[in-house]
Amino acid sequence: MPVLLEGTAVVIRNDALDRCLEGGAAEFSSIAPNAMSFGDDCLSQASFMSSRDAELFLEKLVLMGLSHDDGDPEVVIVDAHTQSVTPECDWLQLAEYNGNLIANLVGNPSEMVVAPKSWDPESGPELQHMSAEEVQARLEFVRRDERVDVYRDKETGQLLYTARLHETPDELFKNAAETILDHLRHPGQPPPQPEVQEQIREAIGALQQLSATNPDAWRIWFLLGKGWHAVDRPERAIESLRRAQELADPPETSILKELAGLYLEVGQTDEACRVGESSVAVRPDDVELLGNLAVAYLLDGRADLAEKTIRHALKIAPEDRTNGFIAATIDAVIAGRRPVPTTLAELERGGVAASTSTLSWRDRWKRLVRRLLRRR
Repeated sequence: MPVLLEGTAVVIRNDALDRCLEGGAAEFSSIAPNAMSFGDDCLSQASFMSSRDAELFLEKLVLMGLSHDDGDPEVVIVDAHTQSVTPECDWLQLAEYNGNLIANLVGNPSEMVVAPKSWDPESGPELQHMSAEEVQARLEFVRRDERVDVYRDKETGQLLYTARLHETPDELFKNAAETILDHLRHPGQPPPQPEVQEQIREAIGALQQLSATNPDAWRIWFLLGKGWHAVDRPERAIESLRRAQELADPPETSILKELAGLYLEVGQTDEACRVGESSVAVRPDDVELLGNLAVAYLLDGRADLAEKTIRHALKIAPEDRTNGFIAATIDAVIAGRRPVPTTLAELERGGVAASTSTLSWRDRWKRLVRRLLRRR
């Protein structure tokens, strides 16, 4: 029997479900994502108001073993408004009746349509479709109720509702970024409690999902680096930040600064110096970057370069309290009043950490991530 399609529909051959789903197509309801999911003897379908939800359900089916490849797909996406089929296939037949879109397997002689009990074939489709231009011109956003977006038609005053099962990419990015922002970990600090780490891992999962479809978005990789660092996975953090560094054009000193801090944390002081030099080359008068580079030189055993670098920073900003403490530490090392620190922990025991206000550091990060959210 043919099946009714609405909105954006995922259409599946039942013989493919018989192969990949335990219990076969008869058990399609066990994975059906919503009430608009049903099938006949030949096809099964799930209709969505949100194309994003349709794409995510399709991904689930592909992971189960169904083919979505060009040439011989077993599952396709159909836009009921444009009647487009992606990818094209030779087994699906579409027909329209009073604005309703009906799908049938080629060669199936049945004319009885499978649809919800509430469906009235004479009244046209229940789901309205508007182009992006029509939405912008006619609708104004009113509110968001969990997974339902509410709009008002400017011409009629009618409220329109669009339901979503999943977050949009922008929402995924924003929520993941906010989670990581709320639980920042500074290089040298201990990781957060296990229950907090679980929240951060969920945010990391969302960012990984986004990176799969946006592999060249450096801001995603940047936040992944901070997330991995927060859950005490420095190797993954360095890998993500290096990827962000490769993608950022022009170079972003914020990435280089965080990468240098991680190299210092894991004891790769030579790499920290290299990255610190790269960041200063981009912004030679940034006193924070100069202070970081001086610390890297000191931990790498190059106190002479550390001293020259911090003096240059203090010449630019003599009142900078953090760089003043760094300079005092370097002077004490050169004068032999304290041993040469080789790790961040040893350096902080000497008092440099006390010069950095946790609140001001967190505020700087908030401003940075807010900027990332706006520019993604």
